Amino acid sequence: MQKFRGLAAVLAAVPLAAVVPGPAQAAPKPQGKRSVAVRTGAPERAVVPGGTYAWSFTVAPKGGKKAARAEFRATLPASLAFVSGKGCEAERREVVCDLGKVKAGEKVKGSFRAKVSGRAVPGREILVRGAVTWGKARAAREFPAARVVEASRMEAAAL
Repeated sequence: MQKFRGLAAVLAAVPLAAVVPGPAQAAPKPQGKRSVAVRTGAPERAVVPGGTYAWSFTVAPKGGKKAARAEFRATLPASLAFVSGKGCEAERREVVCDLGKVKAGEKVKGSFRAKVSGRAVPGREILVRGAVTWGKARAAREFPAARVVEASRMEAAAL
């Protein structure tokens, strides 16, 4: 019985040694995980039919050591028509802005101009959603809504 007790004491002590925690260690962080963030800005809270306005965006990639190509895309609603934008082109209602090679930690600003349709209905909101890709990382965000308002007589004369 004593042999069994001695052997049981040794065996019982072995798992305890393995369970006793050592000094706390932080989990290793994944190296080079890429992500990208996008911020958007609408022209104004109120837009008038026939007016041309700029929609702005800022792209901020994070992680990784190498630069990667960045591209911004937005699909315009029927109430908007693409006018211009640095590095931007449009086919039908799809706007694509080539931002070139961008390094992690670098912020790139861009914008495109679009004209509000003369047939835009006052009181309706114009919603545009933009998406950016940086390498394989992707992020999307809506621009702040812009509400269509009737043009005053003075604004109508200027348009």
